This record gives sequence, structure tokens and C-alpha cells, in this order.
Amino acid sequence: MKIMTLAVLALCTAASAAPLQSQTPGRTPPQGPGRTAPARPPVAGPGAIVGSVVDAQSNTPIAAASVTVRSAADSSLVAGALAQSNGTFRIDGLQPGSYYLRLTMIGYATHTTPAVAVTQAAPRASVGVIRLEPQAVALEGVEVNAERSMIIAPDRNSYRVKEVAPAATSASEVLESVPSVQVDADGKVSLRGNENVVVQINGRPTPIRGAQLAGYLRQLPANTIERIEVIPNPSAKQDPEGMAGIINIVMKQGVDLGTSAGLTLSASTEERYSVGGNLGHQRGPVALFVSYGFFSDQRQMSGVNDRTRLDPSSAPLHFTEQDLTGDAGLRGHNLTAQADYELGKRNVLSATVNLNRRSLADENLSAYDELSGSREVVDEYDRFRVADFRNWFGDGVLAFKRTIQPQKHDLSAELRYNRADDRELTELWRQSLGQSAGIDVETNDVDALTDQFTAQLDYTRPLSERTKLEAGYKGNARLFDRDFVVMKDSAGDGQWRESDLSNALEFDETVNAVYGVLSHARSKVDLQAGLRFEYASRDFALVDSGHYPHDYTSLFPSGLVSYKPSDKSQLKLSYSRRIRRPFTQELNPFPVFFDLQNVFIGNPRLDPEYTDAIELAFQRSGQLGTLQVTPFYRRTSNIIRVDINTADTVSGREVTSVSFKNLDHSSSWGADLNGQVKLGKLSGLASLNVFKMVTDGGSESSLSSDAVSWSGRLNATFNVTPATALIANYFYRAPMNIERGRFHSFAFANFSVRQKLSQRATVILRVSDPFESQRFRVKVGDDNIIQLTERAFNSRAAFLTFQYNYGQAPKLRQRRQEEQPQSQTGFTNQ
Repeated sequence: MKIMTLAVLALCTAASAAPLQSQTPGRTPPQGPGRTAPARPPVAGPGAIVGSVVDAQSNTPIAAASVTVRSAADSSLVAGALAQSNGTFRIDGLQPGSYYLRLTMIGYATHTTPAVAVTQAAPRASVGVIRLEPQAVALEGVEVNAERSMIIAPDRNSYRVKEVAPAATSASEVLESVPSVQVDADGKVSLRGNENVVVQINGRPTPIRGAQLAGYLRQLPANTIERIEVIPNPSAKQDPEGMAGIINIVMKQGVDLGTSAGLTLSASTEERYSVGGNLGHQRGPVALFVSYGFFSDQRQMSGVNDRTRLDPSSAPLHFTEQDLTGDAGLRGHNLTAQADYELGKRNVLSATVNLNRRSLADENLSAYDELSGSREVVDEYDRFRVADFRNWFGDGVLAFKRTIQPQKHDLSAELRYNRADDRELTELWRQSLGQSAGIDVETNDVDALTDQFTAQLDYTRPLSERTKLEAGYKGNARLFDRDFVVMKDSAGDGQWRESDLSNALEFDETVNAVYGVLSHARSKVDLQAGLRFEYASRDFALVDSGHYPHDYTSLFPSGLVSYKPSDKSQLKLSYSRRIRRPFTQELNPFPVFFDLQNVFIGNPRLDPEYTDAIELAFQRSGQLGTLQVTPFYRRTSNIIRVDINTADTVSGREVTSVSFKNLDHSSSWGADLNGQVKLGKLSGLASLNVFKMVTDGGSESSLSSDAVSWSGRLNATFNVTPATALIANYFYRAPMNIERGRFHSFAFANFSVRQKLSQRATVILRVSDPFESQRFRVKVGDDNIIQLTERAFNSRAAFLTFQYNYGQAPKLRQRRQEEQPQSQTGFTNQ
């Protein structure tokens, strides 16, 4: 703690000295309303840069093309000119130094030249003939159709929602259309097949997980989302949580003054409805943005749980055949409000509040047939389950930012508090066929409360014209209390008794971290190295059963080398270290029954697992589109894996227990292939992910696996007319072997028609899962038992959506955490 305190004091001292440095006397041009001082005084020099610009296909001159000169050291604007009628240009008055040119023209792709030198010995530099590639642009209002749906930056891929998922109504549906991202039937999100991924909202990690996060993403309106950023190898500045990386959901913001609004209404043939709206206003130093979403989803479920118990010769001893039918209804409200206030030209104060309310009513019936090894009926009974879930969630953020030099020198501070209140009441009873009274009646009452506090300080400053330093501190404390009360009426006579399965737990976890990231830009190469130090402490306490404290320290290095030989190609090599801390449910050793024969038991002695990830990426842009190839390798130590015991006994029942244990290590390697293409009226985005995973349980475990799997995705849009578009999405995941089991294949498809009624109104007709292929199937077992689990959901439905937008969304001035520059080092080509 002493080291971290000194680090924070050092950052504050450096920040307080920054304004004094910016007040050094020097020449500054006069400023008036709407004008700001340029990055450097306009002192004329003896140098000049000359050249010409032509069409790459016809070789004809391009008159009036815009030519800007920028410093190669920091990308600041130095001078500019327009090409003459014969395509030639000349820019005079340059001081000796290194510069590059950026040429733009409507209907052509932007072109950036390599750096050129202007010296005292050779003051006149020539860039020769520059050829601009034509780029189809169709203007309709302010819409530019040549806009790329996939934007590739050194550490992330960004996907614009209006391009990859124009028919989506929720964040969950948007993520279904993003390459390398999967969303299963329960709404859980994974990246490259790994569910241990951190989901962020505007660069801030969501404090909810699992089913809570899945429900929240189904409520978040798609029309409030600008883009999705996929960050498989984050730098040391980012939280190291999430073995697979980070998925950042960037909310919309605009630039114009005045008032704006948006409305989305959606209904389906299967009792699924949603309403989303947003309202923005900006006047003077104040910017406000409010969004609201309501979601209702009613789904039916069917499936089987079939168990076959084996004797030592693998012959069947006993069969349990379980048929399930169920009906689940999810409803929720989500309200987000953000306000920014300018405190002068350099300081911005912002506040954000998010309130979320969810409820889930889940009813299902399980019909059991108990059979002998010769398949004679031994017993038949029904088991009913009625569950009512209620969740309240609130999140508040207060942030301050001081900008001394945009994207290079700034200080930001943030305080955050959130609370989640969960209540779950479940009733279960068993009834034998032919009897009117229920037996073995049981109720489970769960009351959980989570409080989380976060404080963060980030500071960035240049060390030289080509080098900058980022440093900061983050502290997080999470307090979790849960009471689990089980009451039983074993005889069905109304005499209730508390079960020994009842328990109460407390979980406290604190994480303090400091980080430093050094970035250096040199011509076509960006370099970055970072290191994060964390001290974490957790205490898992069971009432009347003792404590399980665990303290540990961790180092998280990161590195990046990016080489850009031209505007059309980029090569990068990155490395990062990530962590996955055990969830509270994985630590809780008290048994929780899924049904009569399956029980979940946590392991309070689990250690966190660490992943070292290396990734090599190459991307190439051409006239028809963009292609990116990304081979990767990941090695996870202390890996947490499911431990299935098919011959366990809990509370006098012979059951299959599911627990967790740390294995030795796991290695996976593979490649991502992402491509975007535009051929006239047809545009598409395709991805292919292939990987091999090998798990070694170590000398004390028999759990291991060696499997290859792959998945593919295709998004296509055909613009029949400027107002009408046909949209198709398809995803497929191949079968995959796991420890002691196998996941079967999974697929789904969506087809949509989008019709613009005006510049503001749009109607979308979407058919979801028309082939009813969205099914779940897994088979696990060992020498004692084989279990087959299948689930099918009525995901096939037709949706009709109406969208209306008014004005332009206000731009919130607070530069939020997700807004990373296009170059990892921060020296961008703007």
C-alpha cells in the first residue's frame, strides 16, 4: 500500500506541475470566438514540398484535391494546399524537419505518404506522382455508403452497429453479428469460444456477470450503441480480467448543438417486445443524454436429461430418462443518464447513472422414468419447478478530466459505486403418478446483495516528440452477502423444516493496481511496453463454517509492435497477460441441486488462473474491401476446469456432482480470418475462427483433452434501392471435445428486410432462426455413467421494428476511457 500511495502522490505532483509548464512565455497568435491556437507558431521557413496527384485508374489529374502537411514527429498540422487543375501542388514556407502528406478528395480513398525530409542542404523535397484509388460514394443526406463496417486499429477491431447489425434491437443481437463473438441460447457471451471475456460499457467493466449480464444485454437498446470493439490482447493499462480479452460496447454520441431524440419499437410473433428511446440536448457548456429501454421475452423450452449407469464391464445397470418442458418470461427496464459540464476550455466534469430492473418467471415440468438395465419400468414421477427472480441494479460514476494537450497530455479521475440486489424464490415438488398429494416439497429462497466501489486515476504526458508515458492507479472493493434458505415438507403434510442445505456466505475482495505504459512512434513503426502490478485479497466466509482467506500479488506485462508499410496494410505483434479470478458460486462448497440427480458444489480453495497470449495480425485493404489474418497462441496456467463426479452421494442421494478444480495448464492456438467486401450493391462481412485446445490435468488429475474446433460467421447486405436493403446473418460452431465430454454443433440464422420511409424513419422485418437450428447438446461421462443433455428453445420468430430519429445526438465532451486513438502510441494521423 505504501508503494501505491507514493505512486498516486507522484502522479498528482506531475499533474499539478503540468499547467505551469504550459504557461511558458512564447509567441501565440491572436484568438477569437471559435478559434484555437495551432500546435506550433506559423513561422515561415526555406523549405518546400512539391508533387502531383492523379486518378490511379485513368491516370488523369485530380484538381482541387486537398493536400495537408503534418509533422512526422507528432502528427500536428503544419500547412496545406489544393492541387491545381493539372494535379500539381507546391507547399512552401516549411522549416527543416520530417513531414508526411495526407491527400483527400470526395470519391477517393484517403492517401498518406511516407515521411519526407526537408533539410538546410536540400530544402526542396518531391513526393512525385501520388495515385488516389477511386472509392464508391453514394450520398443520401449525410450518409456515406463507402464507410467501412470494420475498422482495424493496432490493439482492437471496431464494428459499426449500423453496418454489421442494422436490424438488431438489443445489444445481445448486435453481438451475435460481430466476428469472433458468440452468444448462446441463454444470452451468455464468448470470444473465440471462451466465455471468460470481459464486457465493457464505454471502457468501464460491467460489474454484473453470468445470467445477470445476459439479461442486461437483452435490455440494452441497439439504437443507443455506436460500435463494438473487440480487444483480444489489451495493454497493461486495461484491467487484466478476462482470459479471452475485452468486448467494449461504445454508446452513441454526436457533435451538433440542440436537441436530438430516437425511438425504437419492436414486436414479434412469439410474445417478445421491446421499446427503446433516447433524448439528448446540448447548450453552451452543458450536454445531456438519457436513454430508456424496456424488454419482454417469453420463451418455451424442451429437452432431455438421460443418464445411463454402467457396471464394471460397461453394461447398463440403470436408466433415468428425464423429459423437460418449460416456460420462461424475462422482463426488464433499463435507464441511463449522462451529463457533461465544461469547466473552462480544458476541464470537463461528467456524471453517469444507470438503473436496471429485471424479473424472470420460470416454470418447468420434468417427467422421470426410472428403468432397469433391461429397460423395465421401476418408477415414474413428475417434478415441478416454479422460480421467481427479481434483480435491481444501480451504477453511478463521477469523472473529471483535464486536457493539457489532446491525446497526449491529460489527467483523469473517476469514482464509481454500484449495487446489485438479487432475490430468487424457487418451489419444487415431486408427485408420483397416480397419487394426488405431492411429496418431497421444497422451497429455496436466495437473498443476495453486492456492493462495489472503484477509484481510478490516469495520467498521460509526452516524454519527447515521439514518446509518451501513461501511468495510473485503480482500486476496487467488492462486498457480497448471500443467504440461502432451504425448507422441506418431506411428507407433503404441511410440516416444514429447514434443510441442512441452507447456508449463508460473505465474500470480500479488494484489488489495488498501479500501471505504466511507455509508447514510442517512429516513422511507420509503433512500439509499446507496459507493466501492471496488482495486490489482491479475498476472504470467503461461511457462517459457522470458518474463513477461506487468500492474498496474492500479480504482474501483468504487455507489449506491442506495429508496422504500417502503407496506408493499405498493417502488421502487428502483441503480447499480454490476463487473469481469471474464481466466481463466488465456484467457491461456495454448499451443494445446490439442478434437479434430483445433478448437484453443483463449489471449491473454496480455487486459485486464479493466468493466461499468456501472443498474437500476430496482418491486415490489407484494397479497392474491394479489407482482409485480416490473425494467428494466436494462448497458454493458461492453473486453469480452472469443471470436475464431474458421476458416482457421488449428497444428502443421501446418488447424484452426478459438478465442481471445479485447478489443473496444470491448457494451451490453445489457432487463427482468425476476417474479411469485408463491397461489390456494387452487395456488401459482406465474413469471419472464420479455427483453434486447437490441449488441456493437461497434471500428475494428480485424469482430466485432460485434446480437441480442434472452428466457427464461422457471414453477414451480408444487398441494397436493392437506396431505401431498401436485404440483410442475412449466419453463424455455425463445429462440435468440440471437452474434458470427459463433447459439445455438439450449434448454428443459427437471421434474415431481414430494411425499408427507409424517410431520412428519419425506418421499418425492419426480421425472421430469427427460421430453420430452428439454435439447439444445445452435450454428452459427458466416464466408466460409471453417461449423461446426455439436450435443450431446444422456440427461438424462431418474426420481428417487426420501427425506428425514428430526430436531430443529431449531442457529443458528450468528457473523453471517455474507450476512446483510444487509432494508433496505439497516441501519435495519430488525423
